[in-house]
Amino acid sequence: MRLSLVLATHRSTNTALSRICEWASLDPARFEFVVRDNSEDERKRSFLSAIDSGCMRLHFVKQCPMGENMREALALATGDFVFLVSDDDWLSTRGLTGLYEMADSIGDDRSVGCLIGDYLVESRQGSCLFRYCGLDAVDRIGRIGSYLKANSPNMLNYCAARREYGNLCKSLFERFPYQFSFDDQLVSLLYLTLGRVAQVRRVVYGYDLGEWETTEKALAKDRSFYVDSGLPAEYDRLHYLLLGLEGALLLQSKLVAERVAGDNSTAASLWFKTMYWKFAHYSREVGYEQNAANAATQRLKESLAGRKEVEVRQLLLDVCETFRVCDPAGAQRYFDFWSSL
Repeated sequence: MRLSLVLATHRSTNTALSRICEWASLDPARFEFVVRDNSEDERKRSFLSAIDSGCMRLHFVKQCPMGENMREALALATGDFVFLVSDDDWLSTRGLTGLYEMADSIGDDRSVGCLIGDYLVESRQGSCLFRYCGLDAVDRIGRIGSYLKANSPNMLNYCAARREYGNLCKSLFERFPYQFSFDDQLVSLLYLTLGRVAQVRRVVYGYDLGEWETTEKALAKDRSFYVDSGLPAEYDRLHYLLLGLEGALLLQSKLVAERVAGDNSTAASLWFKTMYWKFAHYSREVGYEQNAANAATQRLKESLAGRKEVEVRQLLLDVCETFRVCDPAGAQRYFDFWSSL
């Protein structure tokens, strides 16, 4: 049994280098530390090459997009479980040891898909500890329901997942027609659907709220994803509607049906109804411009308010029509992907 810590690194700051030094000290009999550096920084390369580590596997490559660097780094991992980390992450080495010991005790129990610990959450107001509850339930509806009830950011994304699940989610993420800020929640939903989440009672990961700490900053961050995807920021009005739709379609997909026995319609309905409630009740009406995207998204929201029930396949068509106003090619990609998944 081995646990792979996977780092797609670009930064050359002292903080980033210190993290690498710390993780390079992990027990090589238990851990593999994959480092794929695309900074092309010769000083960093010289520094990392001088580290004496039994667990670290260094790979220096040319500059490339962050997603590509992460995908290729993950492909290099050989451990039974993989933990994707970033340059600025904080991990407890004792917590990682706890995760390894749990993984070793679980062995070939395929009902367990992910391993997590407790989370140290940092904000301007102070620090606190957070622990998920109910994610080890045998029933996947119970796991998804417990996740939806958690009053926290999506920290399940920071976990040790079985390597095949990590590769599945990474390849799926890259195929999404649009890269929105909530895609990590869909990855977590897939993890919860594929298996139980075992938890060690020890802090493993430190999460800094940072840009997500205030409503204003969170909205700005969310909207930047829409703009980077080629859509006007006004499509942010549909944020939770899109999250609900994509999650429900994912649960009802052939991809999930091939891997999980049984009917997923109840889980899909639970996910969609939770996100639809947020769409209907959480106001995001700040700073929108009077443009075609604003009119189209407002029109869709008003039409949904008059419906007693919302069927996700029909909603997919409605959403694609709304995308088509500003991005006809993207609307077609969106329909093709989600209707054939």
